[in-house]
Amino acid sequence: MLEVDPALPVPTVTLEAVKDEKDGYNLHLVTTNYTFTPEAANSPPAANTGHAHLYVNGQKVARVYGEWFHLPAADLAQGLNAVEVTLNANDHSEWVYEGAHLAATTTVQN
Repeated sequence: MLEVDPALPVPTVTLEAVKDEKDGYNLHLVTTNYTFTPEAANSPPAANTGHAHLYVNGQKVARVYGEWFHLPAADLAQGLNAVEVTLNANDHSEWVYEGAHLAATTTVQN
């Protein structure tokens, strides 16, 4: 975990899942005070930048490098699924503020 610099604005993330007509869900990540930097993946952390990690039912399934991501039905179990995104630094450390994870969750039906 990597603590957000308290001198900077705290990043936030919200998550919306929109059913895709053909397959799965289109996930919309809305962030504030945060910049996606896919070109810097695996490099040292930089304040309030990085990517997101996507979890389905507690299992990491992908990295997310922008505000939209397609989640295929194949990555979902039958029934209700917990979908979570966390904000992560370039080195994959999870950003936290005062010990709290910077994350968002939703539930989808497969």
